[in-house]
Amino acid sequence: MMKVISTVPHHSVVKQCVCRKCGSTLEYTPNDVTENPVTDYTGCTDIYKVINCGNCGTEITVS
Repeated sequence: MMKVISTVPHHSVVKQCVCRKCGSTLEYTPNDVTENPVTDYTGCTDIYKVINCGNCGTEITVS
């Protein structure tokens, strides 16, 4: 049986990035990342992983 020891994300999964529009430093976990599929003119689909800036709402591509 699984037991929850802590609900705080472990430091190994917490990442940071900087919003290029407003300059805010953002901290996120894998649960905050959404996938955004984009189809180009040839019909190929690429999937980008994105988060939204909590300050200005800009969509930021993350790896």
